[in-house]
Amino acid sequence: MTPEASAAGALQLWQLYDRIRARTLLLRGAQSDLLAPETAEAMTRRGPRAKRVEFEGVGHAPTLMAQDQVSAVTNFLLPPQETVPA
Repeated sequence: MTPEASAAGALQLWQLYDRIRARTLLLRGAQSDLLAPETAEAMTRRGPRAKRVEFEGVGHAPTLMAQDQVSAVTNFLLPPQETVPA
């Protein structure tokens, strides 16, 4: 792949990402060699402005087997309900 083709592909992916309107959760292993910290940060500032959660000691894709990883997803999907004072 040429550098030009790679840049064109990245531009196209960002254009698609910027069109997402759903709430988005970005899970990143802190030791990922595929998703750079700079890219993950950009994903929180553009498009759907993903909520970023990073896990230390984890490679590219968190397995969602550890409790802290499961809790991150659960809390995103089912946020705690606010109690209304009586």
